[in-house]
Amino acid sequence: MTKKTLKEYCNEIDVWNGWLNSYKQYVPKFIEEAKTKISWQDWDKDVFFEFFERSSHQCVSSLQQGYFTKKEKERIKSNWNKISPLLKIIAENQETPKWDVYNKLKAIIRTYTSQDRRAATNRLVASLQPNLISTIVNESDLGDLINKINTYTTSNISLDGGWFMCSYNICKLFQQVLEPDNNMDIITYPWQLLEHLREINSSLIEKQKGMESIIKLVEANKNLILTGAPGTGKTYKTAEIAVALIDGSNKLPSSRIDLMKRYKELINANQIAFTTFHQSLDYEEFVEGLKPEIDGNTKEITYQIKNGIFKAICERAKEKTSMDSLNDAIEKLKEECSENIIKVKTKSKTEFSVTYRGGKTFRVRSDNSEAEEGRDFPANIDAIKKMYQGNEADIYNITYVWGILQHLKEQYNVKDYIADSTDKKYILIIDEINRGNISKIFGELITLLEKDKRIGEENEITVTLPYSQETFGVPSNLFIIGTMNTADRSIGHIDYAIRRRFAFFSLKSDKNVISSYDKYDKGVKEKAESLFDKIKDFISNNINPDLNADDLMIGHSYFLCKSADDLKMRLEFEIIPLIEEYEKDGIIMLEKSAMKEEFEKWKNLLS
Repeated sequence: MTKKTLKEYCNEIDVWNGWLNSYKQYVPKFIEEAKTKISWQDWDKDVFFEFFERSSHQCVSSLQQGYFTKKEKERIKSNWNKISPLLKIIAENQETPKWDVYNKLKAIIRTYTSQDRRAATNRLVASLQPNLISTIVNESDLGDLINKINTYTTSNISLDGGWFMCSYNICKLFQQVLEPDNNMDIITYPWQLLEHLREINSSLIEKQKGMESIIKLVEANKNLILTGAPGTGKTYKTAEIAVALIDGSNKLPSSRIDLMKRYKELINANQIAFTTFHQSLDYEEFVEGLKPEIDGNTKEITYQIKNGIFKAICERAKEKTSMDSLNDAIEKLKEECSENIIKVKTKSKTEFSVTYRGGKTFRVRSDNSEAEEGRDFPANIDAIKKMYQGNEADIYNITYVWGILQHLKEQYNVKDYIADSTDKKYILIIDEINRGNISKIFGELITLLEKDKRIGEENEITVTLPYSQETFGVPSNLFIIGTMNTADRSIGHIDYAIRRRFAFFSLKSDKNVISSYDKYDKGVKEKAESLFDKIKDFISNNINPDLNADDLMIGHSYFLCKSADDLKMRLEFEIIPLIEEYEKDGIIMLEKSAMKEEFEKWKNLLS
C-alpha cells in the first residue's frame, strides 16, 4: 500500500464550519471563565451550560452515554471548589501541558462518579487547551486515529503515555503539518480525518470482500469472463483478479500504482500472460504451429514447430517445483542403489557407500569405517529434504546426508531450493475474448478447459497435438480470465462452447467510482457527476427496448478526468463518437437532430 502524507489526506477534507465556528465562539469564553471564576454559579450561565452541562452536540465533543449522569453533575458542582483551582491552572497555561494537574483533576472527578467517565473528564481538559489537546476525547477513538495514521500516512505516532500524552502528540502533529495561523482553525481535522480514514478502511474491506467472492468464483470454475460496457474497468479488473489469485486477496495492494507494479512483476516472472483475441487469430498462433525460419547463410527456408501463448503458459504451469525435482531424483537414486553400491563423497572428500533396502533411509558406510564388516548406518530421506530446504538442525549423520544431497544435485541436475507452493498459479488473460473465432482458435482443446477435464482431475483428458505429436492437457493451476465488451454489436455473441465452460461476472458503470475519485481539480467532480447522470438518463430513455441499458452505459472511467478541459475533450472525442456509433447500430432510437441537441446540452454543462 502506498502511503500518503498527512497533509495530502487533510487536503481531501472539507472543514465542518458549523462545528469550527461553535468551537471558536465558546472555547475562548471557557478559558476566560475558568481563569476568573471560582464558583460555577459565577460563570456566565450559557457558557457554563455549554462547558459542563451539555452532553451531546457540545462545541468540543459530542458525548451521550459516556457523559456524567444528572446525579454525578450535581455532586461535581457541589464540590466545584476542589475542581475550580485545577481548571484555573489549566486555563492559564496555554503553551505548556500540565500533566500532573490533568491527572489530579481526573482523580478528583472520579471520586464523584459511579464509574470512570474518562471521556467526559477528558473533554473538560480539551475545552480549555486548544493549543495542546485534541478534540477526540474518547480514548478508543484516539487510539483508532493513531493506528490509522500509522497505517495510511507517512507519519508515525506512539501509543505510549496514556490519553493526555497521545492527545498532545496528535495536536502537535496536526499543527506541525498544517501550519495554521490560528491553532483553533484546525481543531476539527483530527476527528474528520478519523472519519475519512474509517471510510477508506471500510471501502478497502468491502473491496476485499468483493474480490474474495470473485476469487471463489474463479477457483470454482477455473475460467472467468468479465462483461461490461466500455470504460467499466474490465482490463484493470483482470489485473486485480490475477494478482489476488496469485498473492491472495488479503495481500492485494490498495493503490492502483502498486497493484500494476505487482502485476508487471508477475508478467515478468511468466506467471501471467496477456493476449487479445481478434478475428484473424487461429490455432497455429494460439496453441502451436509451423513457423518459417530463414537460414542466414543459405537463405533456405525451413519450418519449425513453435508454441503459441496458450501452450507456452500451460507448459510453464506444469513445470515441477524444487521439491518435485528432488523427490524425482531421490526415487532414481533409490532404484540405482537398490541394485548397485553407489560411491559418494563427504564435504572432506571421504568416500562412502550408499545402498537402499527399502523404507525411509538410505544405508551408508564410510570407506574408512572401523565398524565391523557389514555394519552400515542410516541417512534419513526426510533429513535430506530438510537440509535441501536450508534447515540443518538436529540432523543425524549430517556428513552423509550432506554428501547424498550433493550427489543428487550433481548427478540428477537438482537445482538449489526455491521456496514455492505446489499449487503455484498461472493466469492467462484474454482481452476481447468474444472477438475471436473460438472454434478456430481452441480447436479440440476447448473440452480440456473444463475444470474436471484438467490434468489430475477426476475426468482428466489429454490429446495428441497435430504438429508436435505431444500428449497435451491443461493443468489445474492455470486460470483463464477473459473480457467481453457488451456494447460491441459488430460481432456475434460469445460462442456457446465457451459460455458453458466459463463463469461470467458483470461490471457495471458505477457513479460511486466518480464520486470517490480524488484527483479532480476544484469543481470538476460535480460536473463529471452531473454529466454521468445526464448520459445515463439519455441512454436509458432512448435505448432499443430489446437491449439492456447496463450493457451499454458509458463506463465510469470516461469521467475520471483531472481538469475540466480533459473532461471536455473526453466528451467531444470519445463519449459522443461512441454514442453516435450506438445510433448507427440501432442501439439508440432517436433522430440525429434531437441527439445533437442533447450533445450541445452536455457541452454547455461543462462550459
